[in-house]
Amino acid sequence: MDALAFLREQSAQADRNLRQVFTPVMPDQAQWRLAGSTANTIGATFMHAYFSEDQMVQDMRGASSIFENGGWRDRLGYDHSNVWTFEGRHDPRLLLEYAEAVAAATEAFLAELDPAALDDVIDTPRGPQPRARRLSVYLVHHKAQHAGEIAALLGCQGVKGLPF
Repeated sequence: MDALAFLREQSAQADRNLRQVFTPVMPDQAQWRLAGSTANTIGATFMHAYFSEDQMVQDMRGASSIFENGGWRDRLGYDHSNVWTFEGRHDPRLLLEYAEAVAAATEAFLAELDPAALDDVIDTPRGPQPRARRLSVYLVHHKAQHAGEIAALLGCQGVKGLPF
């Protein structure tokens, strides 16, 4: 298996896992915060994972984000500059709809990506990095990290976090 095929497979699996953890979330669970806690809400965490992916992938394509093009700011009441204090509607159905649009765009991007482009060194907010590393962090590691965080927050609410 080549590196791009592996990245595509890992990205799809991380996406499935994160959406599987989030799918049963109810609005009150999505906006729940333990009194005195500094933990992020489930809704903010889920939105952050997909917003970050959207920005990164569309930037690599030289395109505007799905968030901006699809009117998601108004639909979700989400302002990325206040991601961790996200007090929007926390509508899990809409959050999943946005995630599905982002995942489809990412899948299309990876399908058309030239395998040699994985070795390109690109400028990132954290300095120059190989494109493969940037994609792997956002499409695999980042989602796995936040799936665990969401599962833990569900567990804190007394419900099953991981679906397996």
